[in-house]
Amino acid sequence: MLATTADLQLGRQLVLDEIFDLSLYQELRRHASGELQRVLDELIPVETRHVAFWQRFFELEHVTRLDVFRSIKLTALLLTCRAFGDNASHLVLEALEVHGIRKYLRVWDRYKDGPLGEAVREILEDEFKHEDMVVSGETSRRIDPTRCATCSSA
Repeated sequence: MLATTADLQLGRQLVLDEIFDLSLYQELRRHASGELQRVLDELIPVETRHVAFWQRFFELEHVTRLDVFRSIKLTALLLTCRAFGDNASHLVLEALEVHGIRKYLRVWDRYKDGPLGEAVREILEDEFKHEDMVVSGETSRRIDPTRCATCSSA
């Protein structure tokens, strides 16, 4: 692909964003259990493919590490998820998936008629599947008054 400077900047952003998501999912997986563990087990291979895909597409195989900003953001999110548990992790997953869809829709709008358009369409399909999977697991995180010990005495 003959890329412009703007295309290469976009490519670097896409690669780094996917490395960020993958790194977060892998670290969350180390401490996850139950439904969260299952979701992460499904997300990690797809994110691994996304990283490799964008690296090849933009010939950025040398981009393998997060920049300073993303490293700090990753650390902050991991600390938050560890402090607040699986519910926080689910919320972070949801936010990442929504952000990913919005980002890829903007890229799609700009590049839909070129070679990048088809690539983005494939990634968007994955992102929509992720969002559906993450949100469908949301029902287990809702507040259930029957589980509230102090509610039964009221």
